[in-house]
Amino acid sequence: MQQAAFQIIAHAGDARSHYVEAMRLARGRDFEGAKSAMASGDKAYNQIHKVHVSFIQREATGEMLPFSLLLAHAEDQMLSSETIKIMASEFLALCTELLPVKIDQHSK
Repeated sequence: MQQAAFQIIAHAGDARSHYVEAMRLARGRDFEGAKSAMASGDKAYNQIHKVHVSFIQREATGEMLPFSLLLAHAEDQMLSSETIKIMASEFLALCTELLPVKIDQHSK
């Protein structure tokens, strides 16, 4: 269980980093880069979800999992990643609607 908690924590950090990078890229009007960063974040988040679902399935079948502060921390990290994912998605949509596409200065 400890190894699984560390997997959640690691993937949550990766997901958050990608989502924050997506917001930075969107702010700089690199919308394709932002979409790519979101996709990378989603890939990391999906890894979190797989591990988390395995815990839920075990408990659903009657297995009593021991309380773990490490697992509680992992779930907190998972939830913060999900929150940042939602915010990054909304930020990207907002930037796409309101900011003009950045034109490469070298193409003029």
